Amino acid sequence: MGHDVLLMTNAVAPDKLGGLERYVRELAAALVRAGVDVAVVAKRVLPSSPDVETGEDGVHLIRHDVPSKESRTFALQYPWRTWRSIRSILDEHPRAMLHGHFPLPMMTLVKPFAPAARPFLYTLHAPVYKELLAERQGTYVLPGAVQRPVVNTLRRVEASVVNRATGVAVLSEFMRSQVAELSPRAAEATTLIPGGVNTDWFRPRSSIPEDDLSEALLFTARRLTPRTGVTELIAAMSSVVERHPRVKLAVAGDGHLRPRIEADIASYGLEKNVELLGRVSEEELRSWYRSATLTVMPTTELEGFGLTTAESLLCGTPVLVTPVGANPELVRHMDPRFVAPSADRDGIARGLIELLDPPETIASARRSLPGELPQRWSWDAIAAKHIEMYDSRLGGRR
Repeated sequence: MGHDVLLMTNAVAPDKLGGLERYVRELAAALVRAGVDVAVVAKRVLPSSPDVETGEDGVHLIRHDVPSKESRTFALQYPWRTWRSIRSILDEHPRAMLHGHFPLPMMTLVKPFAPAARPFLYTLHAPVYKELLAERQGTYVLPGAVQRPVVNTLRRVEASVVNRATGVAVLSEFMRSQVAELSPRAAEATTLIPGGVNTDWFRPRSSIPEDDLSEALLFTARRLTPRTGVTELIAAMSSVVERHPRVKLAVAGDGHLRPRIEADIASYGLEKNVELLGRVSEEELRSWYRSATLTVMPTTELEGFGLTTAESLLCGTPVLVTPVGANPELVRHMDPRFVAPSADRDGIARGLIELLDPPETIASARRSLPGELPQRWSWDAIAAKHIEMYDSRLGGRR
């Protein structure tokens, strides 16, 4: 007997622990709790991982192989290998509802690759063709001469997927605008379902101490890539420290920009004010959210939902965001000063100084959090919205 729903994506947690990978796994687990038989179809990340397994959360995993990124023909091999693997998996589950979360597996369902029409839903988490240029140049071996054609081809694939989908979901109004760039027609019919968060885990301490703003602790959890804006935040700290010499910044995350960021910290003389934590555990992440005076999301481009923002707010810590992507949507119920004037170093610095100078702004925000956010972002609520979409767009479970 086949599964009710196949969630089709690139990779899945715990094989890989990025935002999309965690989202798909946690959505699948929430659907299982709601009584849906779910399997996640994803590429094999670790050679030792089995083709098929079932996790303790009841989620079935179906893995397929893709070529190595180290191969210079990766971009040419990947579509064909993916098409062949996905077609085989779909043939084994002819009655399952299909819900895509990454464009390349879904290309097997659009012309000219699909031998017959089969309805599917698609969630656009981020325009992958933009991410490829924004932060993944160092991940793939793509000669400069072919990079632009590969990106253009990927954009056409994404446009075909959203046009062909029976329904498209987005995590924010910002992502609706990104769908519109691919297909204005598809954007008009999108369904907004925000990202989900483990609200049982990300919640405030039972008691919240009053902050000494002269020794404020700033925190951010970001990949160290250009898009996430950590370099701009470090530059902004040089101005913040001039006004608040004892302010500290802790940065969780890693990435290829770490050597440059370490050099920037030294050149600005911020060794006593900025600490690079590297990758942290879920326990450490929650502890940093709870301990911070203010979390900072210095995004410079693209942010489909803003998971760090949501997690911090649920832990009772307000967030200064840049006016980029979906982040302003997540703090629109708060004082407008929690949106920085711009995403460059000067805008972030001005935003931080404005919040740190009048202590009552942050203190007031802390007293109002998390409010009704746990009900809005709980995975049970998000799963219910997905089931409603499955029923309305795909006719429900068979």
